[in-house]
Formats: sequence, C-alpha cells, structure tokens
Amino acid sequence: MPVVISFVSTKGGVGKTTVAANLGGLLAAFGLKVLAIDADVQPSLSKFFPVHYRSSQGLTAVVTSGGNPSADCISRTIFSNLDLVYSDTPDAALQAWLNRREDRLMILRRAMRSPLVAPYDVVLIDTQGAVGELQKSAAMAADVMVSPVRPDALSASEFATGTIGMLDELNRLADFGESFRSGDLLALINAHERTTNARALAAVLRQRFVGHAKVRVLHTVIPSAAAYAAAATARIPVHDFDRRRRFGNSAWNVMHGLAWELFPSLANVYAGAPQCSTGDTGTGGVQQGAVA
Repeated sequence: MPVVISFVSTKGGVGKTTVAANLGGLLAAFGLKVLAIDADVQPSLSKFFPVHYRSSQGLTAVVTSGGNPSADCISRTIFSNLDLVYSDTPDAALQAWLNRREDRLMILRRAMRSPLVAPYDVVLIDTQGAVGELQKSAAMAADVMVSPVRPDALSASEFATGTIGMLDELNRLADFGESFRSGDLLALINAHERTTNARALAAVLRQRFVGHAKVRVLHTVIPSAAAYAAAATARIPVHDFDRRRRFGNSAWNVMHGLAWELFPSLANVYAGAPQCSTGDTGTGGVQQGAVA
C-alpha cells in the first residue's frame, strides 16, 4: 500500500496546498509514483500543476463510491509520476453527503486500500482549512498528518487548540478499535521570517510538544521566501524553480530536507527535474512505513 500523508489544519492560509504540491513534485522527481488528492472545497491543488489528461470524474466519485474509486477519477499532470484527483465539490454538498454516512470517517481510508490506488508509492491529501467531515476522513486515511504552522501567535494558537482538538476528538474513537485511531500529527513551521518574534514562537512551539505521544514538530523549517509564490505562479515545483544548492535556505535544499525527514530511505539522494509526460506514469518505490 502507498504511504499516505494528509495535510490538515483548522486554519486556512497556513500553506497546506503549497507544501503538498511542492512535496508531490519533488517525490515524483525522485521517481516515486505520487497521487495528489484535492479534498478541499476550494480546489487550489487542482489548479497548481497543468494536466495533460483530465478525467471525467474527481473527488466526489471517490467519496460517493464509498471508497471504491474507478480509473476515471484520476487525472494526469504534465509531470511524470504525478497524478491528481481533482476537487469537484465547490459547495457543501459532499460534506452534507458524508454527514449522513455512518462510515464517513473510514471512506477515504478504504479508498487508500483500493486496487486503483495500490500502484502508487505515495498519496498526498490536501484538505480545507476548517473542521469538517471531509477533513476528518482524510485525517483517518493518513499514516501521518502534516500541519503547516506559521510562526505567529494566531496560527500557533489555532494549531494548539483547533488542530490538536480535532486530533483528540478522532482518537477518542479508538475505544471502538485500533482501526479508529489516527496517525501522528507532524507540525511543520512554514513561512518563517527572520524576526525575533518568529524565532521565539517557533521555539515555544517546539518546547510545548516535546515528548507528546501523538504530536511532533519537524526539524525542517520552510522560510518565508518569494520563490514559493513565484513557483506557484509558474505552476512548477519550487525545487525546480530555485535550484541554488549553495544556499542552505534555498527551496532546493529545504524541500529535499523535508522529503528526507519524512522518508528517511531517501536521505542524501537528490532528485532530478521532473520530465513532462504524454503517457502513463513511470515506476518507483519507497519503503513502506518510511514516514517517521
């Protein structure tokens, strides 16, 4: 089965989509088969990379099939090894549909075990910046969750209350069996500015979760840099936009550091640039359970 990472936060604007897209682009450049799923009602991830084949269906079919998606749910981007399930639920209809399902928390987890998803090495699920049944289902489908946190008081407070609260709510269901237990939550300090206040808040965040059973703050820190917005505008992975290997805070080095931290089996291996594709995706491999 693929390694599944869901990007979650109860606050919008923290950078979930940007991190998910750039990590997906880098892992695909490593040669891994990556499926990006846009589970946000605002379909930012769906628009991040150009596609050369757009499927007839998207997220709605994945969910309403009860987690048994068909091949016509998967689009192909112009980058080798990087496929997409686009968001086609601009209103609350899918959330309302999930609310009526007793198995709503398990639907995306079931989809991750479907024959259609099995050939992928990694699945990345982007979610909305608010608590909802779709986000909860994505959280329960994940081996780990990554939550970008900006080093400002509002974002840190929302992470410590809203996002952690959602995690605690999900794990209270573990009394019904281990299948109802979520993966760990990894906080990723994102858009870090070179200010005393930002450094202090990042230090407080790290200290607060030392020894926490389910929450860990990643060592990787993504700086506030124009390259990330510029790469999104150009619709290319940021590591391919800012390839300055001599600078420790370049997007090339930072994104490689994040990939290595999440997938230790890739440590000290550098990716080539993604190649445009006009056919099926290539092949790759990653150790199962590699996400630390």
